[in-house]
Amino acid sequence: SPLSYKALKTQLQTKALQPRLKQIKKEFTDKQEQARQTFALYKEHGVNPFSTFLLLLVQFPIIIALYWVFREGGVEVNPDLLYSFVHIPDAINHVTFGVDVAQKSYLLAFLTGLTQYIHLSRSASFKQTPLTGDETDQEKMMAMVGKSMRYTMPIMITIFAYVIGGAVALYWVTSNIFMIVQEYFIMKRLKEKEIA
Repeated sequence: SPLSYKALKTQLQTKALQPRLKQIKKEFTDKQEQARQTFALYKEHGVNPFSTFLLLLVQFPIIIALYWVFREGGVEVNPDLLYSFVHIPDAINHVTFGVDVAQKSYLLAFLTGLTQYIHLSRSASFKQTPLTGDETDQEKMMAMVGKSMRYTMPIMITIFAYVIGGAVALYWVTSNIFMIVQEYFIMKRLKEKEIA
């Protein structure tokens, strides 16, 4: 999707700008001036650091809607609002791929965590650049946090996916698989553009 493409491109551009960002931190000790210089650098290279959050904002209402629909057993339909030829189903079949998505599922929760781990491991924003030794303590701490997030985030998401139910977990697994495949093709396309 265009949102995913833009988010991934922003992640790669931000990663490419890291040496310049480190230089700004060294040159300017005042935090406000650092922020001004950082945003000037982003503007110069056409990077919007907030574009990666847009993808999350789009998915959040879908997750909430799935949760409420399956938690409440579906949506009450007023037959007076339907056309006469529209049939109201007597019951909704919640079984998908042999799993009842209205219930909690260990399998879907595990698959959610696994696909999230694969996605984070392949993601450009979670790939660590090797430490050179001249990093500040804060930069070393951020590198450690990023590395631990690759492992702790899938565990937290696995627990969350089990607690919230199978429908959201199935959506999350599907979304993760699409993101992994999409990111592969986007990276391939960006590398081809870089070579050309």
